Amino acid sequence: MRQKKSPDSSGSKKQSSNRRGAQQLFYTEAFKQKIVNEVLSGKLNKRQASLIYGIRGNATILYWINQSRGLKGYAAKTKQVGNFADMKKDIHTKKLEEENKELKELLRVAELRADLWQHAIEIAEKKFNIDIVKKYGAQQSTPSKNSGQKKK
Repeated sequence: MRQKKSPDSSGSKKQSSNRRGAQQLFYTEAFKQKIVNEVLSGKLNKRQASLIYGIRGNATILYWINQSRGLKGYAAKTKQVGNFADMKKDIHTKKLEEENKELKELLRVAELRADLWQHAIEIAEKKFNIDIVKKYGAQQSTPSKNSGQKKK
């Protein structure tokens, strides 16, 4: 009788049995890396690799891929539990930042308008040779005699 040879005859798999009698396979790091490279390069998908190389377990190759990427097995990434008060504070802070940005823009526009009006007044004073802006410390003009009398 001929024995069936496995596709990987390099001896990269070792078999051992545990207490219950079920076989558990251990794979060398070189073998694991070879499978991971083939799957990641697109030569094989996970299912094809498990069939060709006789790898048991639906997630074994995925586990190896995660290990090669630096992830620790199936360990779920810990998510921080959101603190409602902090979330509310962040939302409030963002609203204040937006309002501050809008107010700064409105202030910029108002300053541009003020500069425009000031420039227009200066041009009018030069063109018409009149004082439009009251000078500081200027005396109030005296009212005429007729303005004090009321109509009858």
